[in-house]
Amino acid sequence: MQLNLNCILCNLKQVLTVTDFAGVDDCRKELVMREVLGYLQATSYKRSNPEVIRGTWEIITRHLGDTDPYGAIKRAYNEKMLSLTPAIQNVIDQAADGFFAALKIAITGNLIDFVARQSLDEKLLLEKISTAQEQRLAVDDSKKLYEKLKTADTLLYLGDNCGEIVIDKLFIEQIKRSFPSLQVSYGVRGQAIVNDVTAEDALQVGMGAVAEIISNGDGSLGTVVAKTSAAFRRVFYAADVIIAKGQGNYESLSEIDRDAIYFLFMAKCEPVAKALGVKNLSIVCREYQRNV
Repeated sequence: MQLNLNCILCNLKQVLTVTDFAGVDDCRKELVMREVLGYLQATSYKRSNPEVIRGTWEIITRHLGDTDPYGAIKRAYNEKMLSLTPAIQNVIDQAADGFFAALKIAITGNLIDFVARQSLDEKLLLEKISTAQEQRLAVDDSKKLYEKLKTADTLLYLGDNCGEIVIDKLFIEQIKRSFPSLQVSYGVRGQAIVNDVTAEDALQVGMGAVAEIISNGDGSLGTVVAKTSAAFRRVFYAADVIIAKGQGNYESLSEIDRDAIYFLFMAKCEPVAKALGVKNLSIVCREYQRNV
């Protein structure tokens, strides 16, 4: 999905959000903003926003002298979500169908996003999780995903955000209960960017117990396949099924050259919602089939 002009505002907002979080003074903040404005003026708008925002993030963090300014709060989010695991698992266990309950809860976990919101509202999140089965998917290809997994040997699950990764793990556990012989890999970013998952997050939440953790070797806010490592691309193209969590993965993979990708996310901006033909803040499970 090519850069929408509204994405420019997201890049500029990221400058203000991160520099405010880091306590940067107005003089330094202006220097960062001016450099980002120059970068955005020169960059190709044929790229996706996840790829473009990587350049914005690199400028910001270079000025901060810290490649992972959200590192501490990411770890705190993971710990908080780990503490909520019994309550979330109980909701899945009480559901009539654990697979579809865990799928909807996994999408609900997409609320945990620093780009869209700066704090974890535990009460709101638990309310959303407890009523997840009542939520209507604006695009619902979940049954197609289930049927595809029936005949699959390998699944690549592309993670999105910290905190949310704990719910990803619960969903993967449920998938493996339904399909015990399925081999699962969990894809993480190769470098820190905003609150996206890295190997550090995966290790912290014990993801290795349910899936092979694989870095994509890149620091984009999503999965920009052309920028990923050769090792990751081999897994990406060999997997029978891909589950891609989060809007960043949708934006960066919505025109990719392979089939059997299932996007699970909440549409958090008007350009993406419009592209899907849904209302903003809708939740979706969308099957992707490339145009041939």
